Amino acid sequence: MSNVAVAARDLGKMYKLFRRPMDRLLDAFGLGGVFGGKDAYRAFWALRHVDLEIPRGQRLGIVGRNGAGKSTLLKVIAETISPTEGAVDVDGNVQAMLELGTGFHPDFTGRQNIHAALTYQGLAAGVIREKEDEIIDFAELEEFIEQPVKTYSAGMYARLAFSVATAVDPEILIIDEVLGAGDAYFAGKCVERMKRITEESGATVLFVSHDLSSVQWLCDRVVWMDRGTVRQDGEPLDVIQAYSAMVRSEDELRLRARDIKVRKKQAAVLDQDEGVYEKLLFRLVGKNDVAVGRWKIYRLRLRVNGREVGEIDVGASMDSDMGYPHFVMDDEGFMNWGEAKSEGGESYREYVDGMGKFGHAPFEFAVPRTFGLDGEEISVEVEIDTEGDGVLALELYWENGYTGIGMLKGDGGRAVGVFEFGSTVLRSGRGVEVESEADDKKSPEIEGGDTEYGSGNVVLRSVKMINGKGEETRTFEVGERMQVVLQYEAKQAVRNPVFVFCAYLPDGHCASQWIAEAKDLGDEVIEGEGRVVFEVSELLLGRAAYVASAAIFKYLRADGLEPAGYHVLDRCVHFQVLQPVGDTIERGLCLQPFEVTLERT
Repeated sequence: MSNVAVAARDLGKMYKLFRRPMDRLLDAFGLGGVFGGKDAYRAFWALRHVDLEIPRGQRLGIVGRNGAGKSTLLKVIAETISPTEGAVDVDGNVQAMLELGTGFHPDFTGRQNIHAALTYQGLAAGVIREKEDEIIDFAELEEFIEQPVKTYSAGMYARLAFSVATAVDPEILIIDEVLGAGDAYFAGKCVERMKRITEESGATVLFVSHDLSSVQWLCDRVVWMDRGTVRQDGEPLDVIQAYSAMVRSEDELRLRARDIKVRKKQAAVLDQDEGVYEKLLFRLVGKNDVAVGRWKIYRLRLRVNGREVGEIDVGASMDSDMGYPHFVMDDEGFMNWGEAKSEGGESYREYVDGMGKFGHAPFEFAVPRTFGLDGEEISVEVEIDTEGDGVLALELYWENGYTGIGMLKGDGGRAVGVFEFGSTVLRSGRGVEVESEADDKKSPEIEGGDTEYGSGNVVLRSVKMINGKGEETRTFEVGERMQVVLQYEAKQAVRNPVFVFCAYLPDGHCASQWIAEAKDLGDEVIEGEGRVVFEVSELLLGRAAYVASAAIFKYLRADGLEPAGYHVLDRCVHFQVLQPVGDTIERGLCLQPFEVTLERT
């Protein structure tokens, strides 16, 4: 028997996204090529160029955002779907828990489904009777085992499914997120059982979960999937740290977007994150007066002020998925992007002159406004391979038209074209901007609504949250240094205002409230502009998502009711507290300091 349980080589899975129901029907009968044509569907690559070798007995964790291709990969390995390209070799009996609701008959009782599942695996009646009590005991469903499984909750179903799947030690066990339907107690039992199975029988485990603590606890190797390919593969802590950093970066933008929606009350404008991103639409277009030749486009990359905004791996899986911030627009019959192709382990698309109705190959980058588009250093890199001596232009769409950025002249070889341009064209002030130092000069409108109100004699110009590295952020780790900076402007002298920052749990309960009177800060009367800085050297809020209020009140009330306010931002600031990577122990919402002693009697 080989020491390799699973081996995937250049694995790819493509789905056809049909434009009309009729095209799907024609394709089902094998007539798509006759009547439908290539324009009848758009190719969507859920997996592309996946190379993966899993040794026998290894516990492999797979992490990634929703839609990254994790479940598709497991379905190919479990042979529930077939790959479009490449191959996967599986050496061993596979037990797969891929989706809740599959494998059991809803009208059968829990006990009847146990018998049916074990019989299907070829076990004799005597063995089934021996395993039955063990399964029921592990699932802890004694009171419900004679009830139809259609009456089970998702958590109960997950308990029964996992218990049955692991009753007979499998050679390869595949678990795809279904344990997330259960409670933390049972998830812990499952992880312990999976560890025991691998240690005692040498079984291989493939485990997909968004619970990074469970992944780190169970697995000795982790793969990070992104856009249908393997982005990182290695030691659990290294991969989880890298993945967590990406998630935190994305969550940072999401939290800022929520703040802007609340503050500006322009949710309709912000449906596509326009308050956080500036969308830059580029296109490649052949010049009519010069032969274009043959162009292979491998990679597109955008940099702003020296920082990489993003990269499009052209031709790779999901390169045209508009759910991602950067993508190509490849609608067949309209755009000049050719089909996604692969050669020598690399993906690419050809620019096909004259193919598209609009005569161009567009692509879009979403630039976080925090990158600062008012800088002068913006560059686009286009990695190409050319045949012929044609000319391809790069243009940027702005203010109802395209403007030229530069030209690519083919020289018959592989090259990287770098286009650098200033940002004067980007200074049109479109959309709703993220708060910056420039915003501090603007006067907020206190409309007397539910989220922002007050007399306006003193106003909050900004609320900033700073981590231990001095970076403005909305995600913190437990135990980290944290500052909350309230930037204010007093339009007239006021006596002893009260500055407040209050963090709430999602259910509305106050988690922590910080209060400071001006007289206690050494300046009872304030006027003009200034800052109040709340600082904690060690953040003791537990892991959770919080929403906070910031306010300047006229005074404190002894009865605990809210006093009259100069400016109140009610539950407008969203932030998260995470446990440090590697800390898998639940600490609770309150990290109460304590001392402990051991006394012998």
